Amino acid sequence: MFEHSEVKVRLLNLYIKKYLNILSRSQAFDRVQLFDLFCGEGVYANGGEGSPIIFLKAIKDVYFRNQNEGQKTIKVDCIFNDYKLEKTEKVKSIIEERKLHYSFLGDLRFKNIDYVQALPLVVRQISIVKNSKSFVFIDPYGYSEVRASQIHSILETKKAEVLLFLPTQHMFRFEKRGTPTALHSFIEDIVPREKWPNSHTGIDFIENLKTAFRDFLENEYYVDSFIITRDKNQFFCLFFFTSHIYGFEKMLDAKWEIDQEEGRGWSYKDPDLPTLFSPSASYRVNKLEVFLLSFLKEPRTNAEIYVATLHQGFRPTHAVEVLKAFATQNKIIVTSNDGKKVRKNSYYINYRDFCERSDRISIQLI
Repeated sequence: MFEHSEVKVRLLNLYIKKYLNILSRSQAFDRVQLFDLFCGEGVYANGGEGSPIIFLKAIKDVYFRNQNEGQKTIKVDCIFNDYKLEKTEKVKSIIEERKLHYSFLGDLRFKNIDYVQALPLVVRQISIVKNSKSFVFIDPYGYSEVRASQIHSILETKKAEVLLFLPTQHMFRFEKRGTPTALHSFIEDIVPREKWPNSHTGIDFIENLKTAFRDFLENEYYVDSFIITRDKNQFFCLFFFTSHIYGFEKMLDAKWEIDQEEGRGWSYKDPDLPTLFSPSASYRVNKLEVFLLSFLKEPRTNAEIYVATLHQGFRPTHAVEVLKAFATQNKIIVTSNDGKKVRKNSYYINYRDFCERSDRISIQLI
């Protein structure tokens, strides 16, 4: 297991625990379906744990913690798929050996279906199970079969989140050098080939791809990325897709737990190599400051600021931090829209107020 793969499953672990905690406390859902469509063998040759093991450990942790705290528990059905039977058999034996699953946690199924054939079955399964939410993890052996339209079909159910890992470094390397058919097909599924912008670096390619995903899926869905550096100038990426803004916020939380400077990604730590992003303690404040100085030129409600902050890749707490600084400098005026007095440094930029009091206040630059 390479270090960059370890970071990938770390993000997966952080998010799935947040995801299950939220859903287990919701009265709207009594079941989660978890699909790992390229599950692999579960454990790497050097003992590193892959996604199936990470998922099952997280499910057990959340279940028993909630049970001990007297909280609602939720069943999680796991569907582990790999087109090679020997891989799912290996996963199955590891699960049995380590006692990672019990029937009261949910169903556990193993499939050996080609990814392209599996996708419509997954979409149907997500659609027909009532009172459920689904999480789909796609970590392919390459990318030749992966298409944005497939992601869209999952998101259209309005009942699922998707996490997709792509070898973006390999894709970027061939972008201008005899582009292979697989990359042509992948790009043309999102945007006409002639409209694909030039990428000068691997980071450029990732940003171009994220923008293309967002344009393709339009404003109905949320898209973000987490960059992983394996070596100098070698960038791989996880892309997250959801139709639910709170799920999006929780993924941003997981990203910022790993990258507390920028919330963008993880860089291989070698003293002889430059860092990935030139981190600084003021990065998140400065970048968000610049955005809000433009965004607040006209009155914006607390809900509008909440949504815009997330789309910029920042947490609501970051927006509050910037707004407090603006207030200290007398740069903003805060107006109550419900006739109630606004407490000092109260900006109501959070999911609950987004749902219940979306226009409680308006904020504008003076």
